[in-house]
Amino acid sequence: MSGRTDLILGLAILVMSAALASSAEVRAQGVQQKSMDQMPGMGDGKQGTTASATGTGTAVNTADRKITFNHGPIPEIKWPAMKMEFSVRPSVDLSKVKVGDKVRFSLSSSGNSYAVQSISPAP
Repeated sequence: MSGRTDLILGLAILVMSAALASSAEVRAQGVQQKSMDQMPGMGDGKQGTTASATGTGTAVNTADRKITFNHGPIPEIKWPAMKMEFSVRPSVDLSKVKVGDKVRFSLSSSGNSYAVQSISPAP
């Protein structure tokens, strides 16, 4: 009987550990998302706000018109340096941008998102 009790107790501990780990992971993800939402300048762009930055292209998706930059701070919109994917306006020729290129780019807001409106080689 003692062996069975130990087995049941062991299983109960295992289930509780998994539940606690899952709960901690959900809380951690919530904190991460919350902090991103509360970062100054995130999601509060007014229609037509523009900003410029420099960065390095880390991914280029010509089919979906998306580009990912590892960029420096963008003071005009109070963003710190980070890696971020952006939509790209139709007027931008993505075929000229390669992963690893150092570029200067400009962003324009449309509500609570920003899109790349120009890209040029960084000096």
